[in-house]
Amino acid sequence: MANLPTPDKSIGKSSGKPSGNLNQAGNSVLSFIIRSVAIGASAIAGTSMGLAIAFIRPDWVWQPSLNFLNYKKQQFTLSADALFESNKASIRPESFRLLDEVAAQLPLTSGKKVRINGHMDGSGTVDELTLSYLRASAVKEYLARLRGEQTYYWMAIGYGTSRPLSGSAGDNNGKSNRRIEIFVDD
Repeated sequence: MANLPTPDKSIGKSSGKPSGNLNQAGNSVLSFIIRSVAIGASAIAGTSMGLAIAFIRPDWVWQPSLNFLNYKKQQFTLSADALFESNKASIRPESFRLLDEVAAQLPLTSGKKVRINGHMDGSGTVDELTLSYLRASAVKEYLARLRGEQTYYWMAIGYGTSRPLSGSAGDNNGKSNRRIEIFVDD
């Protein structure tokens, strides 16, 4: 118990002279501030140079390719009114030429996925989901006969009224909602 401080004994004695540790701490703080300012100035200068080059010579600036975001290589949208009679799923004979042109534009490489989507508007008296599927299947069968059943992975989907292009129920908007979409994916 002899080592405990008492009110009449002081814990540590100071000689009144500044120690060397305070001087070293001041130098390290000053060094940190100088380095931070130098790094900040370099960053501002580099950004300014980059922007100047981008405005003067934009062909020197790297631009990333975003092709991987658009995986659909080809897309065809055909009016269902041009292909089919009202409330029917059989293709009009005069529409065969239009589908022949689409078939001619399909890629020559085999193994691609060809997805045919059928869409309807809500104005018909029949089951829109079933009719949209039957129309997509009719287009799939026609194109598969032209290009070969084993050439591509064929898929027909009927969406009915679930994916309209336009929300209003006008006659012109209804025509845009009655459509066949053909997608060629990798």
